[in-house]
Parts: sequence; C-alpha cells; structure tokens
Amino acid sequence: MRLALGAGGLAVLSALTATIVAPPQTSVPVTADVTQQTTDPQATPASVQQPIQYVQLLPGQTPPPGATVIDAAAPTPQTVVVTITAPPAKKAAPVIIRTTQSGKKLP
Repeated sequence: MRLALGAGGLAVLSALTATIVAPPQTSVPVTADVTQQTTDPQATPASVQQPIQYVQLLPGQTPPPGATVIDAAAPTPQTVVVTITAPPAKKAAPVIIRTTQSGKKLP
C-alpha cells in the first residue's frame, strides 16, 4: 500500500512540475501571408500597443465577422509618437522633527 501511495504521489508531483515548467500551448491558424509590426524596445510601458496582425486572404476566402478590411492598394498606416517631457518637479524641503528621549516634541 505504501508503494502504491508513493508511486501515485510521484506521478502527481511529476504532472504538476511538467504543467508549471512547460510553455503554454497555443494553436495558430496557418495563413498564406502574416506580417506583424515591430515594437520600439525603448518605448515606455504606457505607449506600447498590441501589434497589428495583417492577413492576406486567399482567393475565395472571406474575412471573419467584425474584421476590418483594408484594400491591398491602400498605403500602409503610419503611427506618429510624440513624447513630451514634464517640467522638473520642485523638491520639497525636508521636515525635521525634534523630539526628546521620551518622545515629547521640541519647538
């Protein structure tokens, strides 16, 4: 009984370890031509956007409902990022509180 319980425990431990360590499995549909925009590595987290995925449909295919259709002859969209720096903040003078050993505040 101890051997069966030990073997079951090892099997559970192995399954948990494999689940935690293994990368997530994702399925991506195969398309004819997929291009993605690259993000700026020096961009701040507030300005990072999700990459746009462009898919070229094969003859006879229709876009999914709600998809934006862009004409192939149309120019590619351009994104302009303007960074405005904030004025330097004024540093507040430190507040010094003087007390006695008993904790009474001094003027």
